[in-house]
Amino acid sequence: MILMRKEEMLRGARRPLAMLCLTLGVAGCILPIVPGLPFFVVAARLLGPRDPLLRRVNLLGRRGLRGLRASRRPLLRRAGRQLTPHWRRAARLMLGAR
Repeated sequence: MILMRKEEMLRGARRPLAMLCLTLGVAGCILPIVPGLPFFVVAARLLGPRDPLLRRVNLLGRRGLRGLRASRRPLLRRAGRQLTPHWRRAARLMLGAR
């Protein structure tokens, strides 16, 4: 039997732990008692900035906000302008400082 080193075990446990945190984050969005945002941040940090799913979510958020800012309706444009700095801050928090 080959024994795994501690680093290899942690590397293998990162993705399941991230999925657990993601599930708890979604539950936190639905249930008013459990906060969801800290679990989303922990899940993103566990996955890391090179994870394809996390990069796709970041790209979709940026494109969605760009679409809001370019909307013909003033209320949507204003919402896009107001949400953009918050999205950028959350993306830096989740993906790490760049």
